[in-house]
Amino acid sequence: MGKSARVLGWEFGRTAREMNALLKEHGYLDGNPGAYGLTEKGQQYAEEQYHSRGTGGYAQYNPSWETRTWSDETAAALKADMQVNPGGFDVGSSSAKEEDHFGCEPFVDRSGSGDDDSPAPSWKELAIGGAVVGALLIAPHAKPLWNNKVKPAAKKLRDRLAKQESAESTDS
Repeated sequence: MGKSARVLGWEFGRTAREMNALLKEHGYLDGNPGAYGLTEKGQQYAEEQYHSRGTGGYAQYNPSWETRTWSDETAAALKADMQVNPGGFDVGSSSAKEEDHFGCEPFVDRSGSGDDDSPAPSWKELAIGGAVVGALLIAPHAKPLWNNKVKPAAKKLRDRLAKQESAESTDS
């Protein structure tokens, strides 16, 4: 025992997300991404461990998670299953047909994190986050800048323009 889906995926040239999907297709896992569980077939090759930080206080400060480690025999068994049934058990399902019909490609996590339930943010989300962080960093400096630099300069400019207007009106 001792291979995660990420390490097992290296043998197949896949990411952890793709490997979990492949294991699900061939009957080793059931459930959805981020909430997979072992099937009876999967229990022959894997071991699940429950982890909890359990430091007390609020629930969001006490994460709990499960890890799954696959035996060395898993790769050979999965390769044999793939030769016998190349499409897996989900060949006739409607979701597989819809993906083929619409030409959609599954999300591929190229970050190497191996985390199934955290998709990469888009550039729009990053830009909005950067703008918010920038505004929060600039906000404490905006009022002193306005009061000490912009307001006095605007007042001087207004006074100078008023003098020019009054000088021009007296000349005519």
